[in-house]
Amino acid sequence: MLMLFSGKTFQLEKLKVKIKAEVEEIEREEAYLKEYRNEYEMLLQEKMAHVEELRLIHADINLMESTIKTSEEERSKWADNTKGLLEEYKPLKDQVDALRLGIGLERLPDLNEDCEKFTSE
Repeated sequence: MLMLFSGKTFQLEKLKVKIKAEVEEIEREEAYLKEYRNEYEMLLQEKMAHVEELRLIHADINLMESTIKTSEEERSKWADNTKGLLEEYKPLKDQVDALRLGIGLERLPDLNEDCEKFTSE
C-alpha cells in the first residue's frame, strides 16, 4: 500500500508540474495575444486615418474638377461676350477711322492682339 501511495503521489506531482507548465504557456500566449490585439487595434486606427485622408483627397479632387468645369464655362462665356463686342467694335472703329481720315486725323490704334486671340478660339 505504501508503494501504491508513493507511486500515486509521484504521478500526482508529475501531473502538477505538467499542469503548471501548461498554465505558464497559456499565460505567455495570453500576453502575446494581448500584444497582437493591441497592434491590430493600432493598425485599424491607422487604416481608418488613411481611409479618412483618402476620403478628403477624393472630396478635394471632386471640388477641383467642379471648379475647373465652372472656370472653363466662365471663360467660354467671357470669350463669347468678347466676340460679340468685337463684332460691334470693328465696324464702329472702321466708321470712326473713316471720319477721322476725312478730317485729317490719324486712325485709332488697333486692339491689342491679345484681346483678339481669345475670341478666335
